[in-house]
Amino acid sequence: MGMKTVIKATILLVLTGLTAACGDRMIVDKNWVPTRMVGYVSQLEPGYYGTKLTRVVYRNGEEMKADLVELQFIGQLAARNKPPYNIFAGRRCHNCESNISLYIHSPADGRLKKRTKRYRYPGSVYSRVNGSLIEESRAFFGDCLPGRSSGILVWYVRTRQDLPNWVQKVEIIEPNDRGLDISEIGAPVPSIEATLKLVENKVCREIPKRLMSTEP
Repeated sequence: MGMKTVIKATILLVLTGLTAACGDRMIVDKNWVPTRMVGYVSQLEPGYYGTKLTRVVYRNGEEMKADLVELQFIGQLAARNKPPYNIFAGRRCHNCESNISLYIHSPADGRLKKRTKRYRYPGSVYSRVNGSLIEESRAFFGDCLPGRSSGILVWYVRTRQDLPNWVQKVEIIEPNDRGLDISEIGAPVPSIEATLKLVENKVCREIPKRLMSTEP
């Protein structure tokens, strides 16, 4: 008899309180804001269980499965001709040494898979070998960079990871007709002050930072 996948009904984790985001001016489409994110374990066959996953329930009643854990809704970016890109924070595996990362995903693109491209979560990264600081970054979304269209995700990064010296750069993700355009600005790096002013004006929002170590 072939192995088939059945979803175990046991709920491991329920994250509620997301409905407050529906009144947020940074939300592009409140119908695609998650109202619940429920952790569950896939069941391979009776008595044998697989990986921990997450079921996302949107305000409009639609659902999406995510092959990630510790999933958190951050915000949205407007997409062209499809539901908005939701910005999630999440981890690729349960109880593992993979760092929390950012994921940018439209519900129209189906399941949020582990192999979906992930982006650095902002904060400070320390070497797991010697404990030294190797990267600092801050991330913002919304109308966050003068001269760019509204609805972008931007990182201000200072890093020496895999480099002999510290390097500063700005990374930008901007939706377009083909999907997500990823670009980088090197020296001279724009000042973060203009972005912080847009945060004060409430048209841009900073993603809270975390302390992390390098992955093995």
